[in-house]
Amino acid sequence: MSTVPITLVSALHDADAARVASRLSDGHRMHAAGSALAAARAVADRADHLAEVCGPDARHSLVVTLPAWGDARAVAMMLANAARAETGDDRVIDHVVSVLRAGDVEHLLWSGVDDAFVAAERLAALVEYATVIVLQGTERLPVARRRALVAVVHRCAPQAVVLADVRLRSADDLPASNGAAARVLAGAAGWMLALSTDHDLRFRHADGLTAFRYRDPLPFHPARLADVVEHDLVAGPQGRVLRSRGFFRLASRPDHVGSWSSVGAMLALDPTANPSWDEDAPIGQALWFVGEGLDVDRLTRALDRALITPSELLAGPDLWRSWADPFPVWPALDRGE
Repeated sequence: MSTVPITLVSALHDADAARVASRLSDGHRMHAAGSALAAARAVADRADHLAEVCGPDARHSLVVTLPAWGDARAVAMMLANAARAETGDDRVIDHVVSVLRAGDVEHLLWSGVDDAFVAAERLAALVEYATVIVLQGTERLPVARRRALVAVVHRCAPQAVVLADVRLRSADDLPASNGAAARVLAGAAGWMLALSTDHDLRFRHADGLTAFRYRDPLPFHPARLADVVEHDLVAGPQGRVLRSRGFFRLASRPDHVGSWSSVGAMLALDPTANPSWDEDAPIGQALWFVGEGLDVDRLTRALDRALITPSELLAGPDLWRSWADPFPVWPALDRGE
């Protein structure tokens, strides 16, 4: 694969991605649909063709739009890996640009909507797996809400550059890049940094947001966790959780490692591909929360109440599996034995 500089552009709305891509393009532009693998192959082929036609000394770049459901992080990492395998240099991704309408972000985070899981997860991916975030329509929001929206975007993507749409007129308005954007995406999301380092822990910043990390080696009791989700993690005296992410364990599902992800009022608890017996599997609870006016002590006590007790721990998995579990069923795991 050639080392033609590539910029990937994604959005919740395809028209927004196309509009911004047209500003960034110097004439070499394409749309890559299909799976992440198919998109990466198509982009690599186009980059090789550009290098062949334009010559190695020509200054050219390729701007690629991905569909609204595309996975820019996966495409970027596949392209970087392919370049490293062929040339020894993975610096082919200049930028991964996400274009967001401020009204969409506000609606999903603050309106209390609880049934837009696909849009919520897509929004989270666009924010957390980007090196440049372009916000459209922030001027239509009240000043306080605009500041809060920008603040939560910065917390979720601390290493991304956030730009107002009106200030992005051409590629010259993008920050300088050494082509290593894919490396940033590997672990730059706010929740990843919080769980792997001491970044952004239990501290109320001048932006009015509070972030904290919750860790415990014990699994959750399913019924008690359901009670905490229903009564303690909703907006109220304990504050408003805007985003939470991490990994968790349910005692009633001892074979699984769960993925925890909330956006606004929506919480998705899904299985990961990691079985509990994997040596690299997270132990117990590893969760990151960010929100407005969070009472960290109160929320921590609530989560602590959901953990199994010492006597329940000693009873073992045979008892745990018999407990009533109100959460959606996960597929069974094959130990391959």
